[in-house]
Formats: sequence, C-alpha cells, structure tokens
Amino acid sequence: MKNILKIFGGLVVIAIVGGFGFLSFSPTLRSDPGVGLSPETHVFGELDVRDFTDKPLGAEVKVFLPMTPSEAMVIVAAFEDYSKWVSPPPENVVIDNSARETGDFGVGSLVSYKEGETDEIVHLDPEASMIARPLWAPDAFEGHRGVVIVTPAEGGSIMHMRRYFETTSMKGWMMSRMMPMFMESSAENLAEIYGGEVF
Repeated sequence: MKNILKIFGGLVVIAIVGGFGFLSFSPTLRSDPGVGLSPETHVFGELDVRDFTDKPLGAEVKVFLPMTPSEAMVIVAAFEDYSKWVSPPPENVVIDNSARETGDFGVGSLVSYKEGETDEIVHLDPEASMIARPLWAPDAFEGHRGVVIVTPAEGGSIMHMRRYFETTSMKGWMMSRMMPMFMESSAENLAEIYGGEVF
C-alpha cells in the first residue's frame, strides 16, 4: 500500500516537464493528431526521442502559445515557477546543478518537487526541447520519459508535451488513466495565463 501511495504521489507531479493531455491511443484523445506533430512522430529535427526511450507514447497534449519557441522553452525550464501553472502544483521545487561542471541548469541537473520525487534532465535544447527521466519509481516505470517539444506556428508556437511509458502493467494502466487529467489541466492553465489554446 505504501508503494502504491508513493507512486500515486509521483503521478501527481510528473505532469510537469510539462502538463500533458489525453492518451494517444485512447478513444477520448484530447490532443488533436492533426495539429503539428502526429503521435507516430518521434524525430524532431536533430532530436530522436528513441535515443532516450523505447517505450510507447502514453499521453500527450498540445497547446498553442502566442510566443516564439525559445520563449516557450523559458517557461518549461523555469521549474521555480511551476506552482503558477502545473496542476496540482509541486510542494517545493529544488534544483540541484551540482553534477554539472558549469554549475548552471542543463543536462544532469536534478529537479525535486517534494521529498522522494525527482527528475533528471537528460536532454535540453533551450530553443526547442527538453527530456526528463523520472527517478521516483524506476522499477515500476523503466524507460519512462517526460518530453517537451516546441515547434513554430503561425502567430506563435505549439508546445507538444508528452509522456512515454509502458501501459501494460497495472501501475502503467493506473498512470494512463491519471496522467491525462493532470496534463490537460496544466496545459489549460498555460493557455489561460498566456492567451493560448489547448488542442
């Protein structure tokens, strides 16, 4: 029971690295596959998500923001501001850059949202993308990755927020039902704050 509660707590926060949406394989798909990138697309310019995980795309949402991709990525990387839009908000964000020689935020940085819930940044392109590896339940969700891709669009950009994870286990099934709710709510908050639109 304790492990289940720990996983549930983790699910509350992993809507971060961005807020996400409905399952790509679900009949209640919230993210419009006709907007921007299709659910079958895993290569974005020089980034291939398959270099980081072989798990299926389990959840996704897309939100239009009236700003450039680099401006949108500033929002994604500003973890200290997640309480303004991530739903439910993290309890206490702590960023640890000690593993980086330069001491600044980037690949290798650790982001904790509360005790026992930490993500490692495994990819960062300040102009277009970020990938995080959740460390809070590695045995339950091996290969789980949070992915954010921002692509240019007319009048702004589209933020594609994704979660890759295995859905065949009971824990994966639970995640596939809970994650979309957290992700969509976070995306709606972004849209409201910045005058955007969730697809």
